[in-house]
Amino acid sequence: TTVALWFRGLFGGNPEVSSMVGAPLIYQIHATAAWAIWIVWPFSRLVHAWSLPVWYLWRPYIVYRDRVATVPHEPGTSGRRWRTIGSRY
Repeated sequence: TTVALWFRGLFGGNPEVSSMVGAPLIYQIHATAAWAIWIVWPFSRLVHAWSLPVWYLWRPYIVYRDRVATVPHEPGTSGRRWRTIGSRY
């Protein structure tokens, strides 16, 4: 027994349920799981599979950091300080 006839009828707009009833249980479970994934796909994180980061293939293997010595900021300031009114940065 094959489910190919059922798939052909399904995509043709005329699914024959009787052909799927005669299929083994494992085929029925497989088809049900496939349709469940197809229905849930747009509402899950699986949809991000379509946004494959192609740029990732051409990025450098090793990301080098700038080796210019910089003066560390004061702890907790991240380089920003309050300025007095009327003064320029």
